[in-house]
Amino acid sequence: MAKGKGISVVEAYLVAYNAASFVGWAYVLVKTLLYLSVHGTNLDGLFDSIGNALIIVQTGAALEIVHSLVGFVRSSAMTATLQVYSRLNLVWGILYMFDYPEVRASYGLVLMVLAWCITECVRYSHYALSLFDIEVYTLLYLRYTMFYVLYPAGVTGELLEIWAALPHAAAISSWFWVFLVVNIVNYPPVLYKLYTHMIRQRRKILGGGADSNKIKAAKSVDPVVSKKKRL
Repeated sequence: MAKGKGISVVEAYLVAYNAASFVGWAYVLVKTLLYLSVHGTNLDGLFDSIGNALIIVQTGAALEIVHSLVGFVRSSAMTATLQVYSRLNLVWGILYMFDYPEVRASYGLVLMVLAWCITECVRYSHYALSLFDIEVYTLLYLRYTMFYVLYPAGVTGELLEIWAALPHAAAISSWFWVFLVVNIVNYPPVLYKLYTHMIRQRRKILGGGADSNKIKAAKSVDPVVSKKKRL
């Protein structure tokens, strides 16, 4: 928001959305870490501990597609859809559907959830603070750097989850099995698209110059703060 001006309705909504999303993902992260600290490699109760919160907070991310379509933010609706679709498929089509240890008590689930939580805690806190013109370079740097590790880690966890679900999907319907296999095949091109998109964004923002210049660059490309409407 511009200094000296009041907050718009859209900005107030985006602040609330990003803050709530941060709280939700932080809750899932803390619950996951607490569970692992107590139970170690015994993952039998992990989904029971975090499952409902994980499904709720990830389903809420579908609103980001709406934000792009109605012009609340400048990000591409297609990019938002690619980012949200695979996760919704994981939480509803895999985790919600299949109550089996190889799906709900697997290392793939741990890898996937930790990658998602860390990514989103940084992203949503960065977005929320940016709407108040609060400049935190550490968050900016993490936002456009951690994806190098977290994207492959998250995708690996997701693929392990889908792979574990294949036999159970086949027992329901051959078409369901085919659907999941098609999703597996689509992962490499989608990951490439999202990964290269983030690399380009990182070059724009962290490619060089003083920290203040980098923050200004971030504001010019950040989907949350780059388009402001007054209602």
